[in-house]
Amino acid sequence: MKRRLVAFTLCLAMVISMLAGCSSKSAEPSVTGGNGASAEAEEHKEAGEADKEDSDELYFVYVSPLLSHPIWLLAKDGFDSACKELGVEGDWVGPQGISAEEMAQLVDTATAQNADGIITQGICPAEPVQAAVDEGIAVLTVDSDIASVDGRLAHLGKDINRQAELMYEEACKYISDDEKIVLSIQCVALNTDFYVDSNNAVIAAFENHPGGFELANISASNGDKAVGINEWLNTFNTYPEINVCVGLSADAAAGCITASDELEITDDLIVFGVDDTEENMDLLKEGKIKGTVVVSFWNYGYQAAYWLYQNITEGRVPEQKINDAGTMMVTTENMDNYAELLKVKVDLPE
Repeated sequence: MKRRLVAFTLCLAMVISMLAGCSSKSAEPSVTGGNGASAEAEEHKEAGEADKEDSDELYFVYVSPLLSHPIWLLAKDGFDSACKELGVEGDWVGPQGISAEEMAQLVDTATAQNADGIITQGICPAEPVQAAVDEGIAVLTVDSDIASVDGRLAHLGKDINRQAELMYEEACKYISDDEKIVLSIQCVALNTDFYVDSNNAVIAAFENHPGGFELANISASNGDKAVGINEWLNTFNTYPEINVCVGLSADAAAGCITASDELEITDDLIVFGVDDTEENMDLLKEGKIKGTVVVSFWNYGYQAAYWLYQNITEGRVPEQKINDAGTMMVTTENMDNYAELLKVKVDLPE
């Protein structure tokens, strides 16, 4: 086990111990380094700070929203690969289940550990991320941004406008110009800025259909597939005229198909999803969904680490704060080679 990982865990234990003094119900975050090791201890954070002074290696911490989720492990693979190529020491950390509080603790720990760079995602509260930036740590966000953080290096994410256009263009391959589109959307949460913007982008794209457009409804799964399935069942029973369904969370398309199979209406629907989950890819092979829009989670790790390195060592900065990590529609035509196409790295300008 690397001394850095031990020190990180010691420091994290200190943060948790302090929080425990305020609440006996505090949950402990999971910590995993690039070598897959994990540990627990109770020592003072100076152990970690002293360890950093003994090494000239850059030290990056990736605070993911889900430690072991298959989609996020693609980002871990990219992160680990970049760190190995660059000679950077990297720790992959995060909660086992979605927890803004645990992510905040992990960012605080990385800051106390004097990390050179932090990569994290928008579920994390802004305050600890801003504190890291204020301490001079290079910070990059992925997937969903933390726009209120002043001084973050950049954001790498999905281009939601391109996603919407790709869905509309693909739908037009199955629906004629003189046929009306009746659309239903399902996302994770109705009151989250990211999903509000994503929903509006889809509506704006489909409104251009010459045969007419109607939005039947927008439902939310709250990140629970069972809830999502029930919402789809209610949707189809209430709006039997729906012919296009868009799922904007990873399991929304699969939930849609489960519901439509039960009602025996799958053949009447054009369904799109997001992310290249195993379930979505299987449904794509079966022809039950027409496509799934993916973004390069590999680049969430690989390119993000390179950008931090190029900024710290060469002073390079991106031309803009918000950047597309590689948004692509996967269909049966490109499903065999899309993964490699998503691994293209774009360097920061010199």
